[in-house]
Amino acid sequence: MTGPLALGLLLAYGVGLALVGLWLGRGVRRSSEFYVAGHSLSPGLLAATVLAANIGAGSTVGTTGLAYEIGASAVWWVGSAAIGTLILARWVGPRMWEEARARGCYTVGDYLSSRYGSAVRSLAMTILWIGSVAILAAQLVAMGEVLHAASGLPRSIGTILGALVVLVYYGAGGLWSASRVNVVELGVKLVAFPLALLMTARAIGGLDAVRLASQNMGSAGAAYLSPVGIGWLGVLGLVGVLAPSFVVSPGLLQKAFGARDAATVRRGLTLSGIALMFFAVIPVGLGMLARAHWPIVESADSVLPRILVEVLPTGLGIFTLAAVLSAELSSADAVLFMLSTSLSKDLYQGYWNPHVDDRGLLRAGRVAAFVGLTLGSLVALTFTSVIGTLTIFYGLLVIALAVPLLAGLYSSRPSQRSALAAMIVSLVVAAIAIVVTGGPTPAGFWPYLLGVAAGAVAIRWVR
Repeated sequence: MTGPLALGLLLAYGVGLALVGLWLGRGVRRSSEFYVAGHSLSPGLLAATVLAANIGAGSTVGTTGLAYEIGASAVWWVGSAAIGTLILARWVGPRMWEEARARGCYTVGDYLSSRYGSAVRSLAMTILWIGSVAILAAQLVAMGEVLHAASGLPRSIGTILGALVVLVYYGAGGLWSASRVNVVELGVKLVAFPLALLMTARAIGGLDAVRLASQNMGSAGAAYLSPVGIGWLGVLGLVGVLAPSFVVSPGLLQKAFGARDAATVRRGLTLSGIALMFFAVIPVGLGMLARAHWPIVESADSVLPRILVEVLPTGLGIFTLAAVLSAELSSADAVLFMLSTSLSKDLYQGYWNPHVDDRGLLRAGRVAAFVGLTLGSLVALTFTSVIGTLTIFYGLLVIALAVPLLAGLYSSRPSQRSALAAMIVSLVVAAIAIVVTGGPTPAGFWPYLLGVAAGAVAIRWVR
């Protein structure tokens, strides 16, 4: 099924999404519509745009490849996202929505500046920009992988084409247009991926094939089949960093800012978290089935596209490739939303032009989207690992934001000085731990957790 037909259909789908986004964004005239969707998101729309963002490169291409390598333990990658989203729904999200409305905040940087001052905002956002570019690059890498698998198109060209689609539909209307395009993308994903798992299991031999393959792994076979095969410390390390990253993610929090009210935040995010729990087993099943079928592959990131191209029937394979492309596009626009709003609000308005009018702020958001995608594309052409690139982002996100954001939200005690101390101490301790241990892996984020723990001590004791 590879070749011009598959490429043509996928490109047509991408162009269609871009045109829908252009049409939806044609009426966006105010910065509030671009940045927070005019506070118009219903529970269903909020659930759809958050779920679409969370089912991205890491949850599809990355997790399938990770399951190919480590087995059932890979379920904790998406499982951690579900746990974090449910925590966000129950506690942090509604409270942040109320704070954002009371303080007139569009971004997490706005909140940090209002709560602590501009110095905390500057440090947090500088770290955030680095991490955001990394995760945006991961989505673009996955897009290039999909188009390469479908047609043999060079990965670099596929990366650039995917970036252009995101730029068009996000740049047209920001959160207003992206949240509605996400509904289309999510619908494709929720139909295609369960069908792909069922048909792949039928073609390869299901659980019997996976068990047989595990027997050929010798002593490692039992661990491969166990959801705690990486060990309880590995699971705790993975969940301990990934789950909080979905609680303090500026992209998810800022999507929540677009909700009608705090109750909408609670209901919408709860729906999204529950759906993620069910989705978590799908990429893991695909990856383990692939290991039973192909003991050796070119790269972990090529596993999912190869299943869709070589195992599934032609029509379903193309449809599921479109779902994978949807996953990367929706996550890419979520990260671009986070990056571009921060560049325009936190940098441009915060420091360059504090008195910019509404029209100028809207224009700045669109220019920032172009700048952010350009940076992400350049990084994507350099890095080749989806999971490896995401590891950078999640670690930076938790280290930079978890302690000052949560402490500031639930206590009036932390000051600008203590928040800065917590961030700096977290970064230094995490960096030392990474050097000593040889760096974090998808199954062991303990250096990051040590950094966060040190930051929590610092914000408690520094005045």
